[in-house]
Amino acid sequence: MRIAVIEDNDDLRESLVEALGARGYACVGLSCAEDLVDLPVAGAFELVILDLNLPGEDGLSLAARLKRVQPALRVIMMTTRSSIGDRVRGYETGADLYLPKPVAEDELFAAVRALERQIRSGSLYGIDGETRGLQLLPESLAVRGPKGVASLSSIEVALLLALARSPTRRLEHWQLIEAMGLEVDDPAKANLAVRMSRLRGKIAQAGCPEGALKSLRAEGYQLCVPLEIG
Repeated sequence: MRIAVIEDNDDLRESLVEALGARGYACVGLSCAEDLVDLPVAGAFELVILDLNLPGEDGLSLAARLKRVQPALRVIMMTTRSSIGDRVRGYETGADLYLPKPVAEDELFAAVRALERQIRSGSLYGIDGETRGLQLLPESLAVRGPKGVASLSSIEVALLLALARSPTRRLEHWQLIEAMGLEVDDPAKANLAVRMSRLRGKIAQAGCPEGALKSLRAEGYQLCVPLEIG
């Protein structure tokens, strides 16, 4: 299972990542919500463990945003905020489990295993009925839309994931170039333009309207339709 630990306390974050890794989980540690944009995007997380008192975007806002993009994502909020009102807000904004700090290691791992069982049993959200936007399938290298499925390259998956993780679904040229794993220079900008043109065609093939992927002159690109990660 792929897990992100988003915690600004360096010692706690590093110890959790190490302990989860020792139990066989693919785990990455981040100090703030903004670090998500800079990740090498090989695939979506299945579980996020996050603090609420983060620098920049706080944990409540981040959880709500991630759930909009990836409804199947499981979220454990781990925080010093322990009042009933805090717990209610946590569950209302996307927490599957709300654990007041300090959390015993055994309790946290029991919570992780419980959510893992839910995921593995297939109790995941999906897109049902008519789809207004897109569903990205990173492991299948594909995107699903109102008219069907289009195959993607690994770089096209990385570009869509990067756009999905941006709060505004828009990124500058240099951010998208870095998502492709390239150095920012003129050849890379030309490469990006070609990639985005092909990606725009595949999104259209899946059934999204013209303008779903918009070029922002001299700035970057914006995804203008909802995108879920499956």
